[in-house]
Amino acid sequence: MDGFLIREAEAADREQIGLLWLYQMRFHQRRDSRFSIPQDGCQQYEKRVAELIRSRDGKVLVAQDVASSEVVAYIMGEIKDRPSIGIDGAFGFVSDLYVMEEWRRVGLGRSLFVELRKWFVSRGVSAVELYVSERNPAAVEFWQELGLQKYLLLMHLDL
Repeated sequence: MDGFLIREAEAADREQIGLLWLYQMRFHQRRDSRFSIPQDGCQQYEKRVAELIRSRDGKVLVAQDVASSEVVAYIMGEIKDRPSIGIDGAFGFVSDLYVMEEWRRVGLGRSLFVELRKWFVSRGVSAVELYVSERNPAAVEFWQELGLQKYLLLMHLDL
């Protein structure tokens, strides 16, 4: 590991990001069988990545290994609006963050979030929100170390 470069994702990164998404989903699936991977999941996800890359209200950042140029981590975020009931206003939503296992604990996730947060601030949002699996305590701890706090609890019932 020689180092990494944080940059905006490009259309050519979609397949590598799609593969990282698949690794992330397999990780979650091993901990919770409710996570499912559709047969065309990578293609659907790559399409979503492309939409966010093009969107004015979306941002996709990648961490690239400087030695190999391989994308080893990514983060996706977008600006969302709340209805004018309850908590009002636009907020930044982090939909995904994944770092390849061998690149963890070197500051990649933190660096990606710091850059995404700067973008959210530049766009005038006043809060950042995300979902994190309770069955992934390392991720819960990671986000708490970055200043995020538990706020609402998502409840789920299979029907």
